[in-house]
Amino acid sequence: MIQNESDEEMRKEVAVSLMKDMEATAARMRELIVGMPPHDLLGYIYAKRMMMAMSEQEVTKEEREAQGPDDLINQNQFLLEYIHAVLATDPAPDKVEFSEEKCAELFELSSKLREQAMFYAMASSADKKDGAFGPNTADIEFHAKCSWVLLRGNRYQVLEGEFYRYVLEPHDEALKEIYGVGAREVAAGFQAMADAARTGQAFAIEEMMNQFQAARAFAAAKAKPLEEVMEEWVAENKDQSKAAGQAMEDMFRGGVANVSRHTDLPQELLGDLAYERGEDKEFFAAGDHSGTPYRTLPVRKKPLIKLGSDYFAVDPCFTRDAGYRALLFNLLQRKPAYKVEFNERQKAMSEAAFADAFSSTSRAKALRSVSPQIEFVWAFGCRRRDLRSTTNLHCGVFIYFDPSQP
Repeated sequence: MIQNESDEEMRKEVAVSLMKDMEATAARMRELIVGMPPHDLLGYIYAKRMMMAMSEQEVTKEEREAQGPDDLINQNQFLLEYIHAVLATDPAPDKVEFSEEKCAELFELSSKLREQAMFYAMASSADKKDGAFGPNTADIEFHAKCSWVLLRGNRYQVLEGEFYRYVLEPHDEALKEIYGVGAREVAAGFQAMADAARTGQAFAIEEMMNQFQAARAFAAAKAKPLEEVMEEWVAENKDQSKAAGQAMEDMFRGGVANVSRHTDLPQELLGDLAYERGEDKEFFAAGDHSGTPYRTLPVRKKPLIKLGSDYFAVDPCFTRDAGYRALLFNLLQRKPAYKVEFNERQKAMSEAAFADAFSSTSRAKALRSVSPQIEFVWAFGCRRRDLRSTTNLHCGVFIYFDPSQP
């Protein structure tokens, strides 16, 4: 008995020590992030990922297998969450300075914090033999903590618009009344956010090459060196030079995340999804787990951050993970009288979603690409008549195969 109590005390001491280590690492990350210009910091992270993607094109399958799995995307997302958290917590300082050495340290600290969080999950969950899940409590608690820290919204981003069109359609009139745009326009905006992050740098490179070739042709026509005619070319081609400047922003200063420029969403809507600098008071507040992944990161509440007069989506996955909830929350905040009707519309939409998704002609065409025998798809759902809860909804899919097809 005494030995068990001693072991339990030691486990608690180790967990507390690991928590303090996490807090110290997070505090140092905060210090580094707040001291650098956010546009340059974001540009550095995005460019690092782009360079990695370009280098991977030269790697053979054998070399890739020998190197092991690449975790850079997850590392970037974890770091971007902290950049968002610091920007949401700290007002913009008067003096900032970009440092590649500090960026390298930031990447190291980010990886270190993830590791510390995993060690803490083990130490704080181990040997718990009583609790809500009995002897399985320790294992369930450990996996829950790991998921909380590591789970990220990596997904196929070309479907953002389709998702938002469907889930916002029931509230089309309310959206038009509050924000001046309907479900389709909002969905197009969210898709534009994802597209800018997914393909923005590639388009920026292409734009830069096109403008460079145009400037060279201009210099050749003048029979002068390029450097001698650049000012003249800029003066005569203001639209092209502006496009080149925006491409530079996208490539090197986080411009692909600027949703004010890459979408047509109204400022009021973007503002409802965004933190101002220094607005959040909870994540780094004093107390246990201050600044650690075991507190709710601000990006999971509101996915955007306002920098200057523009709004930025630091990572596009957050716009799905938190954007939908934040949008509906603020819709009701702006129109409280809509709540009863809102709940009814949400209920009807969620119950019909499964059938709608699998009954559409487009889904049948998609499945037919897998098997040409599929003629049509029909989805159905039913509930026990004595229960209203949607958790008791039973669903199925009927797929008809045309035997005449090979």
